[in-house]
Amino acid sequence: MSCTVRALQSADILQLYPQPEVGAALAAYRPAYLHQAHPVQDWMQRLQWLEQLDPPVEREALVLHRHSHTPLGFLALSAMDFHNAKAEVSVAFFRGQGSRAALEAVHWLLDAAFIRFSFEKLVFCVSPHNTGAVQFLAGLGIAQEAVLRQELRGADGQRMDLWRYALLRPEWLNSPARARLQRLVPLNPLLPATET
Repeated sequence: MSCTVRALQSADILQLYPQPEVGAALAAYRPAYLHQAHPVQDWMQRLQWLEQLDPPVEREALVLHRHSHTPLGFLALSAMDFHNAKAEVSVAFFRGQGSRAALEAVHWLLDAAFIRFSFEKLVFCVSPHNTGAVQFLAGLGIAQEAVLRQELRGADGQRMDLWRYALLRPEWLNSPARARLQRLVPLNPLLPATET
């Protein structure tokens, strides 16, 4: 296995945010922070507040290279709706985009969401200009569900669309993409360990 996934901590944010590549990844991962005067402090306060909620509404994780412990990116399940068994997925890699570690981390997240948390539906919102994410979702067999017209305000003040993708539990558990990943990186997300 080439990565470790663990809960995101406030110290991680302080260490990572000054790096330009992290700021760029954050712009896509958390666009609302672009317009805030103090995004690092706001993010840390939000993280601390979210940790106190039970049942959880959001969980963020940091993906690290297994051997060097170099931070690679963020994973999140947000808008966790246990009654309707659905959540929104966010993924941002500022290092190792498209690498085996990134693929393993996303595989772990999808399996954990559907098996450990028993979600029935996962939603992904992507900018149409993020061709890498669009291709990645297509490669996993995740279908576009809707166009959210003028959903966000960009850094230039212009409104922009988001594409909404959705993945249902049976689609993932029976998908050729998951079977391929299971051969490459066998996972058991029912175990409490967070390593992949």
